Parts: sequence; C-alpha cells; structure tokens
Amino acid sequence: MGPPADLAALPKAELHIHLEGAVRPATLEEFSSRAGLTVPRSYDSLETFVEAFGVAWPSMSSPGDYGRMMREYCEDAARVGVRYAEVTMMTIGRPFDCLTTALEAVSKQSDVEVRIIADIPRILPMEVAWAVLDSVQGVPEVIGLGLGGIEVGYPPELFEDVFAKARQGGLRSIPHAGEDAGPESVRGALDALGAERIQHGIRAVEEPALVRELAERKIHLAVCPTSNLRLGVLNSLAEHPLRELWAAGVQISVNTDDPGFFGCDLVGEYEIAGRLLDLDRSGYARLASNAIDGSFAPEELKRMIRVEIETWEKSAGPASG
Repeated sequence: MGPPADLAALPKAELHIHLEGAVRPATLEEFSSRAGLTVPRSYDSLETFVEAFGVAWPSMSSPGDYGRMMREYCEDAARVGVRYAEVTMMTIGRPFDCLTTALEAVSKQSDVEVRIIADIPRILPMEVAWAVLDSVQGVPEVIGLGLGGIEVGYPPELFEDVFAKARQGGLRSIPHAGEDAGPESVRGALDALGAERIQHGIRAVEEPALVRELAERKIHLAVCPTSNLRLGVLNSLAEHPLRELWAAGVQISVNTDDPGFFGCDLVGEYEIAGRLLDLDRSGYARLASNAIDGSFAPEELKRMIRVEIETWEKSAGPASG
C-alpha cells in the first residue's frame, strides 16, 4: 500500500529534532566557509557523526545564526505538515542571546508552534550539565532537559542529580537512550532520570519485560529511522524494531533527528513507517496522533491538532500517482 498523496498535509508534531542538526546544507556551507572550517559529510556511526557535528557547531557562532536556523527550520517544517515541534538546542557555550534570537524568530511566524529542549552533551564535564540547567531555568519556552551524545561510558545514572533538580524546577525529563547502548540505558533513563519521554529507545526491544513496561507506563519513544540507518544502529530499515514496538503497544512517533546532515524530512520518515507497519490512512493518522500524545504541548493545542488529524483522516485526499 503506497502512502497517501496528501501525506504532507497530515498535521504532525515533531518531537526529536536538533536545531543545529536541522541546518540547511547550503546554510551550513555558508557558516563553515565563513569560519574557515570543512565539515565532514560522511559518517557511519554515532561517534563519527558526533565528530562531524563538533566541527560544524563552532561555525554557528552568533545570535543571528540561531535566528536564521530557527526561521529556516520552521519554513521547512511547515512544508511537511508540522504544527508543533519540540526542538532540542545546544545552549552551553553560546550567549543567552542565541536562545533569545531563536525564540524571537519563532514568534514572528505562525505555522509552527515551537518549544525548546535544552541539551546536555554527555561527554562534557559534569559542571557543563549544571551550567546548561542554570542557563535555561525560568525561560518559559524551555519545556525540558535533554541528554544527548555517545551513551557508552556515559550512563544516565551520572546525571541523576541534575535531572532531579530540573524536574523540581518544572522541566520535563527527555533524555536520549537506547541508541548506541542497550536496554540498560533505557532502564537507567527511566529509573535514574525519571524520563517522561525517551529519544530513540529502540534497543529496548532486546528486553521484552522493558518493552511491556514502556507500553504499560505509556512512555513515549521518539524514534528516527533514517538516523538509525545512517549511524549504523541498523544494517537496513527492514530490520528496524518499529514493528515490534508498535505491535507491543508502545507509544511511538517518527522524527528526523538531524535532517540537515541525514538528508531526510518528516514526510519521508512517515513513508518509512508506512512501509514497515503497512499503514492505511487511519494508521498514518494514528501515528500522527501518537506524536501529539507524546508531546508536552498545551492541552488546548493538542485538542486542536487532534481535530485537524481527524479531519485529514476522514477526507478522501487527492488521488495518488
């Protein structure tokens, strides 16, 4: 069964997207040329991608760069039906004006409503984690604290105190886990960090009891199929555990992660899910509704987007082909 011809019109939420990783390739080329940097474009593991990202990140050096990246992300997201996004952003090592300018860019457009997840890079010293938290406390658009980067050697338990303080301050716990480390990383995110949603989490399938717990507790997994393939988490999309997780009743959304680096968009991720799960129009609508359910959007906005999804589902849509 092919995807609906109007799949881009399906209202969507994107829950796992990194602002710096969403930079348009032409924009990154401009930034890197200005800085005299050459960003690697070939990577086959999380480690090699983190190295490439580490080269690219210093070129995004001014508040104006962040305003531009956010404007361009919102333009690209609106074209594929995104109505609400929770965008992960690196705040450490950047003036607070970078966050402010990014939020100002969001405020000037109305197609996509955006909230921010502040990212903690696992591999940096622990004082950096505390600095990230301090930099975003009290900023209303920042809804959660993330934890990204290489998992092996940097288990969730190391960051338990930081996340405890973040939750006390009203921030949501939204760590990466279960990408390059196994189910023990997902378990650590749940138990040590109080994770309310897990970015990736796909290796939970290696422990059936953990999968059952995720389903029973309605812990959302924001998965990224193309990212998993490009970074060697999988050998092929055909072996993606999306089927097993879906069949087990785990709440799942599909997302792009770092589309500027991986050459993907959200419609393409929905098409991948459609092939893996043999989705009909109602199945695509369910997938979109999952993303809304797994988000931390205001309840009024959730209700509005759910109505829009139902309207799309009930419409015949244009003829495909």
